[in-house]
Amino acid sequence: MLQWKELETQPGSRFCAGLPDRDHAPGGRAPGADALAAWLREHAADVDARLAQHGAVLLRGFALPGAQDFEHVALALDPALQNSYAGTSPRVARTRFVHSASELPPYYPIPQHIEMSFTTTPPRKLFFYCAIAPGADGETPVCDFRAVYRDLDPEIRASFERRGIRNIRNYDGPDTPRKALDFWKLKRWDELFGTTDRARVEQAARDQALELTWLSRGRLRLTSTQPAVRIHPVTGDEVWFNHVQVFHGAAARHEYGHIARRQKRLRAHALHAFTTAMTVFKNLTTTPMDQGMHCTFADGGAIPERYVRHLQDTIWKHMRFFHWRQGDVLVLDNRSTSHGRMPYQGPRDILVAWTSA
Repeated sequence: MLQWKELETQPGSRFCAGLPDRDHAPGGRAPGADALAAWLREHAADVDARLAQHGAVLLRGFALPGAQDFEHVALALDPALQNSYAGTSPRVARTRFVHSASELPPYYPIPQHIEMSFTTTPPRKLFFYCAIAPGADGETPVCDFRAVYRDLDPEIRASFERRGIRNIRNYDGPDTPRKALDFWKLKRWDELFGTTDRARVEQAARDQALELTWLSRGRLRLTSTQPAVRIHPVTGDEVWFNHVQVFHGAAARHEYGHIARRQKRLRAHALHAFTTAMTVFKNLTTTPMDQGMHCTFADGGAIPERYVRHLQDTIWKHMRFFHWRQGDVLVLDNRSTSHGRMPYQGPRDILVAWTSA
C-alpha cells in the first residue's frame, strides 16, 4: 500500500516521503482517501515514529481530489483535530477542520515558524494539503528547529536561553478607525477570537496565559512571555521554539533578502528594497510597543539585530524546499519542525488542519 523513501530536497537535505505502492493499487491507480486512511490508522505507530525522527512526512501520489478527502486522511492520522486558531495569519474554513493555510497576499513571505509557538498549548501536528499546485515559486519550505538550535552561535543561543522571549501583538478592533495601509497589520481581535464579547476574549487570553491590555480606539494588546527553547517530548532534543524570526522588527527585510537571493527575479529584489524602506519608515513613525508585532527578551531588553540576522541565516541554512504536486499531504511534527511560505504569482491553494496540544 505504501512505500517509504528519503525525499532529497536539496544536497544533503532529506525528509521522509510515503509513496503509493502501485503494485497493490487496482489497475495501477493510486489508492484514494478511504484506502489511504485505513492504512494510516493501521500503521499509525510507524507513521508517528518516522515523524518524530524526520520531523516531516510527505504523502504523495494518492487520489485525494478535495478538502473533504484531505480531512478524512488527517483524521485517520490523528482524530484530535481542532479548529480554534490563536495564530496571526488570516484563514477561511473549507470544512469543519480544514482551513486555507493563509489569506495573506501572494507577495508576502511567511517566515519559518513553529505554529502558535507563543501559546501555552501549540498543536502537536500540522497537516498541509495541495489543492492547486503553484508554479515555480510558492513552496512551503520546512526546517528542523532541532538542527537550528544546535547550529546557533553558542553565545547567542545562551543569551536567548538565559533571558527568554517576550512577544507583543497589537490588534485593531471592529470599531477601530481605519488608518493608512500598514503592511505589518494583523487581523482584528474579534477575528482572532471569533467574538466581539470582551469578557470571552479576556477568558480566552487567560486560558493561554496571555497578558491582555485594552488600548484606546478599541485596540487590544496581547503580551506573552516564554522560554526560547523547549524539549521535544519524544526525542528529548532541544528545539528552537519561538517567533523571534517572525515578530522582530528587523526580520522582514532580512527574510526578503534571502528570498531575493533564492528567486533571482527583479520582483523579489524590488520587494526586498521596498520592505527595507518601509521598515525604516515604520521605525521612524511608530514606537516598537505600538507596532503590529514586536518582541524583546523576557526582561524587556532589546534583541540585537545581529542576533536576528544570525538566526535567520541559520534557519535558511537548514530549510528544505520541495515543489508541491496536486493532492500532496505534508504532515509536520509541530514540536520540532517549522514551516513557512515563499512569495508567488498565479494560482495556488494550500489547505491546513491541525491537532490539539
